[in-house]
Amino acid sequence: MSDHSTNIKRQFFNSLKRGTGEAYLILRDNPNIDFSDSITKGAITNYASDQQSEGSRAAYIYQFIKKVKQKEKIIKVVLAKLQVEKKDYWSLDQMCDLAVLFFKAGHTEAKTALYNRFDKNTLEGYEFCGKEQLMEIDGINGILKVAEIVGKKILEENESEDSYLIDTFQKRHKDLSVYGELAKASKKNKFIDAYHKSILENKWTFSKRRKFTKFSYELVKEKIEANKFRVISVDRANDLSIEDVEKLANEFLAEESKPKQELYLRFFSKRKFPFAYHPILKIASGKNPAKTRLIEFSVDALKYFSGKDIRQLALKKLEAQKNPFKYLDLLVSNYKKGDNKLLNEIVNRSDNYDFIHSIGFGYLDIYEANKTKECQQPLETIYKKMNCGLCRKNVVNLLLDNNVLSDTIRQEIKFDSNEEVRKLYKLTDKNGR
Repeated sequence: MSDHSTNIKRQFFNSLKRGTGEAYLILRDNPNIDFSDSITKGAITNYASDQQSEGSRAAYIYQFIKKVKQKEKIIKVVLAKLQVEKKDYWSLDQMCDLAVLFFKAGHTEAKTALYNRFDKNTLEGYEFCGKEQLMEIDGINGILKVAEIVGKKILEENESEDSYLIDTFQKRHKDLSVYGELAKASKKNKFIDAYHKSILENKWTFSKRRKFTKFSYELVKEKIEANKFRVISVDRANDLSIEDVEKLANEFLAEESKPKQELYLRFFSKRKFPFAYHPILKIASGKNPAKTRLIEFSVDALKYFSGKDIRQLALKKLEAQKNPFKYLDLLVSNYKKGDNKLLNEIVNRSDNYDFIHSIGFGYLDIYEANKTKECQQPLETIYKKMNCGLCRKNVVNLLLDNNVLSDTIRQEIKFDSNEEVRKLYKLTDKNGR
């Protein structure tokens, strides 16, 4: 194999693992290179950074499988792997999704493979998978199989099942009487009967509007005292009056417990501290106490303030630490023209996915607050190194907002693994950008 082919293959697999559309363009432009090994790896392994949030990349991978000469071979390997894989849930979920796509394309063996793996769900050491996919492939028969296997677990392991999957299926297939079929089958099968009773007792409600608890000083204070204050949105933090925010600020200044200080700063990372920032800067400049995230939240609280001393700390930490992700937000209100050079140097310190993901949030915060064409190089480098489709959407959005989205990236996002990123291509196409 030539060095050129080896490099092209390496480039293809790098893009595939990240989930970008570059892989599709490489495949299209190099029809004589065999990419089947990389495609197979991408099919049997979910390479997403946050697999739960990002979900399966089956549709993304299938676009490659459909185009290559080795399609039959890849499908055979994927279905074989599906039937023996025990533990890797998110990769199993992706392979189950691929089985559905294979079946719909005429590969009837995909249904057999899915049933074989589903039967193993009751065996010790096997992750439970394939419920939705079996329903999708085999309709009522698939539902009855799911009900039987899940019902067995309900009876033998004292578990329960809610009605979400059944109700979702019923909404999509209004011509079928799903509950009627389950009731009929329940009379002859004790496992299906247990499943049927469980979903009736645990009805899933499709809430149209989620009610939020209005935050107050008393609620924040109660959560801090109980050491249960973890997450608050900007909107909820803004529920509090100025007087209540000042009351929390004074309590923070009097607080000596480091863990408690962190909880107050979690609030002030979402609502600007009402007094001078210097006490918070003092914390951010020090060492992080064990078992706390005090530095991280003190920096988050400082993102609302500009000051020479804050910028000085930012430059010191960003230049000195190999991974300075904790300190990036110091630049949010203290960014100056030319800082893109430092940010680009930082992102080039490592190709590690976790490193890139950790600094990515800070880069997004900085350039959301500072609209400038200087964002192009750091954000493009982040884009080329990250394997998180959710973050990639935000990066592409920022490049678009600053009118610096390159034509190369614009062509790639059409084939991205993330649906929201693909939608951005339609937006650029509509606007002629």
